[in-house]
Amino acid sequence: MIHQDKKTVCLLGIRADESLQRYSGFLNKKYGYKGECWISKQFKDVWAASPLYDWSTSDVWTAYYQFGYPYNKLYDLYYKAGLKPGQMRVASPFNDYAKDSLNLYRVLEPETWVKLVGRVQGANFAAIYGKTKAMGYRSITLPQGYTWESYTRFLLDTLPPRLRSNYIKKFRTSMEFWHQTGGGLSEEAIQELLEKGYKIERNGVSNYTLDKKSRVIFLQKIPDDTDDIVSTKDIPSWKRMCYCILKNDHLCRFMGFGLRRREQDRVDLIRRKYRGVEGWNDV
Repeated sequence: MIHQDKKTVCLLGIRADESLQRYSGFLNKKYGYKGECWISKQFKDVWAASPLYDWSTSDVWTAYYQFGYPYNKLYDLYYKAGLKPGQMRVASPFNDYAKDSLNLYRVLEPETWVKLVGRVQGANFAAIYGKTKAMGYRSITLPQGYTWESYTRFLLDTLPPRLRSNYIKKFRTSMEFWHQTGGGLSEEAIQELLEKGYKIERNGVSNYTLDKKSRVIFLQKIPDDTDDIVSTKDIPSWKRMCYCILKNDHLCRFMGFGLRRREQDRVDLIRRKYRGVEGWNDV
């Protein structure tokens, strides 16, 4: 933290290129300090600043090398384990994006792994099967006689009304976005879509991409799947919607959604409610 003129600035090491949602969050800041999008006001005289928001992974490691900055030595173990810099993650192992890397804990820190298995139910199962169909979404095969659309509709019919409504709203929002506004795609992806016969159209330039990619809308129904497209995964399909249900991904992060203001307020309320409850801080 930096204190000056009775102001408090909290420095955060966040990089925008880790996700489109994060990048758009920086870009769309309306009340940045003196016009800077990477400085945002939290509450009275307290600001959060992310001066490295536009750095890439390569920029970070170049700075470590050139200036000799200290870093978490766990990255050395990741390197010895054969991981590329973009695959190295020091974070909670129990979110949607990290379950398939649980096996690394067993390899890199066996003593910690023993404690973790004894405390967290299902940790060993996730480590063994995190990259398989046993986790519910890796290499899924359709039941005979179904399309991805019909299978998704079938799964929706099996859900409780409130949960089903949540998914339907997300899916409809995604469809409207790709039919009316469009998402930013690389020229390579656009050409591949055209060559494969997809009915698409350019719709200006996307402000939500780092390099101002062309915005593309679909002039056809949302594809059942896009397994024939190899240049990008950021294309809407019924298969992606189905994955969200099978992953219990209520926020549909797999489709690029993030927390809405109302949802974030609800999370904050729950945290405040349980703060101070015995054992809660250990969770």
